[in-house]
Amino acid sequence: MPNNEFGDFQTPLVLARQCLSLLGLPGDARILEPTCGTGAFLEASAALSPGSERQGLELHPEYAERASRWARVEVADIFRTRLTDLFSWTTDGPLFVVGNPPWVTSAELNRMKSSNLPAKANIKGVRGIDAVLGSSNFDVCEYIITKVLTEYRSEPFTLGMLCKTQVVRNVMELAASTRMPLAGGDVYRINSKKWFGAGVDACWFVVRVDPSRPADYTARIHDDVFAPEESAGNRFGVVDGRLVSDVDRYRGVRVADGLSPYEWRSGMKHDASSVFELTATPAPATRNGVVLDLEPEFVHPFLKSTDVFRGRHRDLTKWVIVPQKTFGAETDSLEFSAPALWKYLNAHGTTLDGRRSSIYRNRPRFTVFGHGDYTYAPYKVAVSGLHKKPVFRLVAPLNNQPVVLDDTCYFLPFLDGVEAAVVTAVLNSRPCIDLIESLVFWDSKRPITKKLLSRIDLNQLPYDAELVRESAVEHAAAAAVPFDEALVRRRVEAAQFGS
Repeated sequence: MPNNEFGDFQTPLVLARQCLSLLGLPGDARILEPTCGTGAFLEASAALSPGSERQGLELHPEYAERASRWARVEVADIFRTRLTDLFSWTTDGPLFVVGNPPWVTSAELNRMKSSNLPAKANIKGVRGIDAVLGSSNFDVCEYIITKVLTEYRSEPFTLGMLCKTQVVRNVMELAASTRMPLAGGDVYRINSKKWFGAGVDACWFVVRVDPSRPADYTARIHDDVFAPEESAGNRFGVVDGRLVSDVDRYRGVRVADGLSPYEWRSGMKHDASSVFELTATPAPATRNGVVLDLEPEFVHPFLKSTDVFRGRHRDLTKWVIVPQKTFGAETDSLEFSAPALWKYLNAHGTTLDGRRSSIYRNRPRFTVFGHGDYTYAPYKVAVSGLHKKPVFRLVAPLNNQPVVLDDTCYFLPFLDGVEAAVVTAVLNSRPCIDLIESLVFWDSKRPITKKLLSRIDLNQLPYDAELVRESAVEHAAAAAVPFDEALVRRRVEAAQFGS
């Protein structure tokens, strides 16, 4: 990412020209480039549509002077300028607003003590502290795209912007919630590493605004901006007020997009793996191989997301120390109830006291979080939040102890192993996987989230009962869960989960 206060990515001319070629610029086009920099899009549009009327806006006078070779350029701050007031036109051809706004967030600008920030405003209608701050961290590119869509929403025009794909999703959600008159769009992926040296998922975002047409908050996805037709894929967007990653796939299972009958949980977080995580030899041991004799009620079998995803959930390879039964519980009593553990934790006091997360402030010294009564449920249905494929595992006790999962996992806790086996089978069923894959965006840092999982209404999934029954029997047998096939059948056919 840029190491300057303006998120300065000047667009290579060959990329700007390819992007604009996808718009089909007419000879009488009106072309506006906000934050035009040195004018790559203005130069490309002059070549593609010589008779077009072109205007730009740029904060830096030296950039504006260079861009003025291809357009009339105003020197102004886009954050403090209303575009419809600043620009007037001598022609009346179709309007195109194009460009490459800064790829930087407000938090990054604040860290660099930049003054190049918009006035705080609650444009998303959020509540609480986000409303006070105008969002604690927002993407400047997203702000500018939203500004353009808002200020020109009363007239037909086409917007084309280079931006991160996450920005596109945010814009589409906001547009739908505020009923902007979008008429559908396209996303053309670009190789941001090649063109800008930026390791982010980015694209050329094209969306049409037309108040006279029915609103359409979806966009077709093209894998390569230089091969737009050959790489055309599915559509993503907002359907019935919900953001989905695959519109057509979603329509077949949308009935189950609702509210989970169970509460999804995330695993435990401690921010000190060298202290809390131990190797199973099988006895608990440090990374240096020192076997520890700690009070067993505070040491549990431990799984991480990779263990769950790779199917290593029945292997005891790690232990984790859980010094509290619930978040915020005092730990001073460990000195008397668990003296060996107390000695061990104090020996690593410097590491534990150095944990940076604010969650530890004003908490008991050896606090961990993301745990409660649900942590000690004997059976769990778990999934990795990090991997790009939804695989649900039935986690049963190891060493006759409940297994603790780390914070990169999500899970449902169960006292009844048969119920857990049935739920595992339903979550791995084809309709459920279709629903998840129609909702998830795999380019996200953590694609599977609690928010996504909480949308799965198991009671509405149109699964095949016999296939689920067979799968549940297999999951139960593999986890050594005592079961009765008749009981499994009744649970599957009743389809009343969470009741």
